[in-house]
Amino acid sequence: MMVMADNNFLIKLVDDKESYRLYMQSLERGEILLGLCTPVIAEFLVKDDNFDRATFLSKVNSFVQIFDFDMKSAVLGAKIFRDLLDTDYIKQNNSQRQVIKVDIQIISITLANGISKLYTADKGIIEIIEHLKLPIEIVNFENDELMGLSLFKGGE
Repeated sequence: MMVMADNNFLIKLVDDKESYRLYMQSLERGEILLGLCTPVIAEFLVKDDNFDRATFLSKVNSFVQIFDFDMKSAVLGAKIFRDLLDTDYIKQNNSQRQVIKVDIQIISITLANGISKLYTADKGIIEIIEHLKLPIEIVNFENDELMGLSLFKGGE
């Protein structure tokens, strides 16, 4: 199963050794493939000059598929943006406009590549997906939703 991951999920894996260990075991068993879109990689690496982040990406490289913001993603992103404009979402959140653009890119890349699950705790992404009723299942790891998944259950 392919799942897309947001920047905050990657940071949790780097910062939380137990989650990292369990997630790596799941990747090694082939239970899950991790999708990373290029805007997420940029966010992940730009936050600081942390050697652990680059090392993490090199360790998970064989279990990761990178997704670019291509033409199909751009078309979907434009539709999402128009839909948000039509519902006054952009007007109500205008101070966050740049953040919204990156969130839309992540969502549109996920949809364009037929990925139905996204690991994130980003309130903006969650809000857009729920607001537009998009067909993406959110797994919010900050609410310990990952702990219910088989990859985080001990001995399975």
